[in-house]
Amino acid sequence: MGMEKMTIRFDGIDYPARLLEINLPNISGTHMISVDRLDVALMTKDGHYVSEEARAIDEGIFLYVPDKLIDVDEKQLMQVVKDFAA
Repeated sequence: MGMEKMTIRFDGIDYPARLLEINLPNISGTHMISVDRLDVALMTKDGHYVSEEARAIDEGIFLYVPDKLIDVDEKQLMQVVKDFAA
């Protein structure tokens, strides 16, 4: 399993993200995980994308997690993904 930390810049703000190698029965491959506050920044209050750039970013994110979880170790983050996928 590999994991790479990165940053997604949107509207002048950097948001933490991680690439996570996922090998579950119903989900496999490398997927991007980012933080809930990026999800909020990409959408209007009524659920529309704020821009085409926002749509493109969102389509590349597999799962949004609370900020406190983006820096946990890989095993803990995989458990969050497994809980989400269950």
